[in-house]
Amino acid sequence: MTDLFREVEEDLRREQFSKLWEKYGIYVIGAAVSIVLIVAAVVGWRAWTHSKTVESSAAYEALVVEMANMPPAESAAAFAKFAEGASGGYRIMARLAEADRLLAAGDADGARAAYEAVANDGRAPEIVRGMATVKAGLLQVDTLSLDDMRARVASINREGSPWRSNALELIALAAIREGKWVEADANVKLIIADPSSPPGLRDRAHVIQALAAPHLPREAAPAGAAAPAEAPQGAVEAAPAEAE
Repeated sequence: MTDLFREVEEDLRREQFSKLWEKYGIYVIGAAVSIVLIVAAVVGWRAWTHSKTVESSAAYEALVVEMANMPPAESAAAFAKFAEGASGGYRIMARLAEADRLLAAGDADGARAAYEAVANDGRAPEIVRGMATVKAGLLQVDTLSLDDMRARVASINREGSPWRSNALELIALAAIREGKWVEADANVKLIIADPSSPPGLRDRAHVIQALAAPHLPREAAPAGAAAPAEAPQGAVEAAPAEAE
């Protein structure tokens, strides 16, 4: 009797499974095929990306060797062309190389534009964007107003930024150009107080601090301090008698 019930139960299960398969089987097959296609696409994408990275690496290294002894302006143009067709880190490296070559060629405006392109590239690492911001700022320190310089370096003038001391220095230099010595002094004091500031940058901060010192307002005498006593009127110090 038990065997009969078991056979009936198994028949019912098979019948239910057949109905479910007829109703949902196409979706199960579709899901399985989709998973296979996704896995294949991911594997293919990784292989293609790796291949492109290897190609970009080889092409960039060859370009660096080829441009080693070329005139700066010509090598800058070559790196700019490479950057247009490159992706990822090699595009960023090519832009930085372009900026360096333009600067060597005396094209400060072109170099600044190339540095700013890297600074504004959201796909570049944050530390590289910060470096490009500093380099672009150095090329404009003689022309930007204090307000403009503050705005230009705002992204790196914050706690935790490895470039904050550089940003403070640029602001201090812009402040000096406008005769705002108090602000210049305040910024370099922050550089000096920061233990993470590089030694060379801290030394420059001390120089700026010394330049600003003569222009700072003198501190007022503390309240209640006694004024120096004045000598009584008509008092004349007797001259010592000369020996005869």
